[in-house]
Amino acid sequence: MNSITSDSLIPIEQHFRVSAGPGAGKTYWLVKHIKNVLHNSKRLEKTRKIACITYTNIAVETILVRLGTTADQVEVSTIHSFLYKHIVKPYASFLVDDYGLNMNKLNGHNEPVVYFKKVVQWIENHPHADKLKHPYSVNQLTKLEIKKSALTRWLFSLTYKFDQQNNLKVVCDRGEAYSFDVGNPTRMYLNKKCLDVLELDLIGYKKIYWQDGIIDHEDVLFFSYQLISKYPFILTVLQAKFPYFFVDEFQDTNPIQVSTLKMIGEKETIIGVIGDESQSIYGFQGAESKQFHSFVLPNIVDYEMADNRRSTNQIIDVLNKIRVNIRQNKFRNIEGAKPIIFVGERIASLRKAKEISNDEPVYSLSRDNITSNTLKKEIEGTGFDKKLIEELSVKDKSSSSNNYRSKVVIACLKATEFAREKRFNDSIKELESIFKDINDEQERKKVALKHICLLLKRYNDFKDSSMFDFYTIIKNEIRSDISRLVSGTAKIFYEGHSYQHLALCVKIAEDVSKHKTIHKAKGDEYPNVLVVLEDENCFQFLLNPNLDDNEEHRIYYVAVSRAKERLFINTPSLPEGDQSILESMFNIIKV
Repeated sequence: MNSITSDSLIPIEQHFRVSAGPGAGKTYWLVKHIKNVLHNSKRLEKTRKIACITYTNIAVETILVRLGTTADQVEVSTIHSFLYKHIVKPYASFLVDDYGLNMNKLNGHNEPVVYFKKVVQWIENHPHADKLKHPYSVNQLTKLEIKKSALTRWLFSLTYKFDQQNNLKVVCDRGEAYSFDVGNPTRMYLNKKCLDVLELDLIGYKKIYWQDGIIDHEDVLFFSYQLISKYPFILTVLQAKFPYFFVDEFQDTNPIQVSTLKMIGEKETIIGVIGDESQSIYGFQGAESKQFHSFVLPNIVDYEMADNRRSTNQIIDVLNKIRVNIRQNKFRNIEGAKPIIFVGERIASLRKAKEISNDEPVYSLSRDNITSNTLKKEIEGTGFDKKLIEELSVKDKSSSSNNYRSKVVIACLKATEFAREKRFNDSIKELESIFKDINDEQERKKVALKHICLLLKRYNDFKDSSMFDFYTIIKNEIRSDISRLVSGTAKIFYEGHSYQHLALCVKIAEDVSKHKTIHKAKGDEYPNVLVVLEDENCFQFLLNPNLDDNEEHRIYYVAVSRAKERLFINTPSLPEGDQSILESMFNIIKV
């Protein structure tokens, strides 16, 4: 292992792997290395570029800004965007015979979607439909709301994984094949026999989307791997275009991406990977922490960056307590405030953290979306139901067979929250979905924008009211064709739940607010950080840390490592025994 700092230069014609802990300056180093290659490489020509892959669009923008005028010869993008542009889009015609992809309708890639009309089409034409028996017959699966909801959730989990023969297979998570019956909080799962049958033709389900030119991010990985495996000349083209291929946050890539990179690096292209297995927190997307150090190419050289240029000495002491494989050096060598543990209510903790920080911004990081949203809105309390939007879909059984009313209400809810977070493209896209009767795309966007402005203008009229009041505004001023809420389960739900409680369930992609989930804060840093723990048991990441095998510990390690000047941790309670252990590194305050 070769020790380097963020200012070090390394040979440019060797495969490399850089292990860098939090705050080590790896993005700074990566930009410096790219500039070194641009200035000294003998293999770059006018048409050849460096490929730089990073995890989020925000990270892409950061690197482009730092590269400045030298960015012309560097292709900086997310892995999905890169693979779509250079593999899927130009060579997708090769997929028509095997996968039925409609080239005429193919227009980019999006987040995964489940259209239930296509689910019905798939099940009704499933090659083993005759094996679907009561209580999971074709008719029951496609007509009963509880079955439809479970099917939708299960199909949302669809992804691709290698089997034991190293073939890519379509898989779904059976743990997601559940729903809730009206008035019953117990999960109702689709049974094993039903899933055994449906899983025999998951590729058939995907083909229904591909025939309409609809592909998602997971499809991009699948198609890219299939194309370069079956048509090696595509690799030759890629290697000719990109003699250098650098991947940031490599620990967050999944096995399909890793296999693709290995094939690209087999010949002329120099592969460089930068990351930290102790910050691998995307297991739910297929990432494996061990793959960072198991990634092998001929003569790959290992480097380690042990400096922490971000945090104060007291925060680095906490990080070094959690981690044993890299002991970070105190580059700034600044004695800061002793980290604080707040015991008590999270909103009270946030307000106290702001007070201690002299009213400077305090960024909260929490484990789940609904907690981060309660902190944004400073709503007291815990135990909020993160499934309320799904519950609304189930309970609002309107007269139309496709739950048109609930779809309109949910779209307006999400569009409002997206717009309030200044994610106007997402907001317009969400509201466009309820104006499909307008054929002209530009006119549809105008109508969507007009109604978003209306919702924002009327926000104070419904934000503290019930969902029934929100529904009334939508029916009177946006879509008068949705059916009336007269009585029954649906009306009880709308009257019994507030707009704010459902708004807490809206997920914001690439959140740029002061209150976000830990996953969305990956790669960021903030002067003052409040890490919100679900309960006292979460302190195991400090009391008995195990970053090698426990992803939850890695998640909280990432969270505390975002802090530059002040670190606060909130927990609802703390046993006296744990308190005595933690007092050496933290001040403990009850709020």
